[in-house]
Amino acid sequence: MSPTYGAYPVADALDPGDEISSTYEGRHITLLESDLVHPAHADVFVDKGDPVCSATGHPAIVGVALTSAVAATDRIAIDTKGIWNLDVVAVNDAGNSAVAGGDCIYINITTAVLSKISNGATQRPFGYALGIVTSGATAAIAVKVHFDQSIINAKRDYYTVTSGEYTYGRHSTAIFAGGLSTGLEYHDQQVTGLQTGLLYGFGTWMELAAGFTAAVNILCPFEIGLYDAGATLTNGRIVMQQIQAILASAPGTSLHIWRINVAAAGGAVTALMAFANPTSAGWVASAATGATKLGGIPLADIVGVGVGWVRIYDAAT
Repeated sequence: MSPTYGAYPVADALDPGDEISSTYEGRHITLLESDLVHPAHADVFVDKGDPVCSATGHPAIVGVALTSAVAATDRIAIDTKGIWNLDVVAVNDAGNSAVAGGDCIYINITTAVLSKISNGATQRPFGYALGIVTSGATAAIAVKVHFDQSIINAKRDYYTVTSGEYTYGRHSTAIFAGGLSTGLEYHDQQVTGLQTGLLYGFGTWMELAAGFTAAVNILCPFEIGLYDAGATLTNGRIVMQQIQAILASAPGTSLHIWRINVAAAGGAVTALMAFANPTSAGWVASAATGATKLGGIPLADIVGVGVGWVRIYDAAT
């Protein structure tokens, strides 16, 4: 048989459908003291009223200890709900940050310290603040404990997606009701310290397994699109992709809008871009070359070749 976890029976010890819930329909659960991460104490054991999380599992079980322990083998009842007065440190991932009512509170999975730090590598969702703590301070405030594994805070997520049309590993929909939006979905990375290697703000990779077989259809690691269902774009100004570099200093080596790296085994690139039809390229047919040359644009900086330029003319003819 499988070993027990806390106070719960071994596998197949009871019949399917037998109720095991304890007080308040399972709000209170019972685990061994050794199953818990809790604040440090002189006797190394959990104390009544400690915020705790389970030592195993992701996301971890969180709650407040209802009893103290004198041995690692003691069974400790944990309240996974309720409102408790608990010490909270007013810091977040960026540093000191005041705690306001309604703020999400997280528990450190090593120290059991409560704060606003949300890094999934070290923290788990614990609950919500019902009090205020001055920036950088530590104070005991009311905290609504909320054992909720649905909060996305994992450092790495895995989804197995069945084959079929329009199936997703994760699909988010943001509804824009009008006015001004700075991003229906927006990611911001704040970078400090000294860079010692490659640094990427956002990346996406499609990793093809050894058993994968490609079809004639397009294989596209990244796609953006704009779909108009209402034919209301008569006054619209569309930019399908915007790249900005707002720099306080000039890069010491180079500044490129794109960098393309195709491994030699992949063969030569057919073309830098593919167009589904001439309209997609803004194509204007012309056989003449009588236009005036305005200048040039450095199109490609090719290792081993140098910079190649494209001439720009004042008209299509």
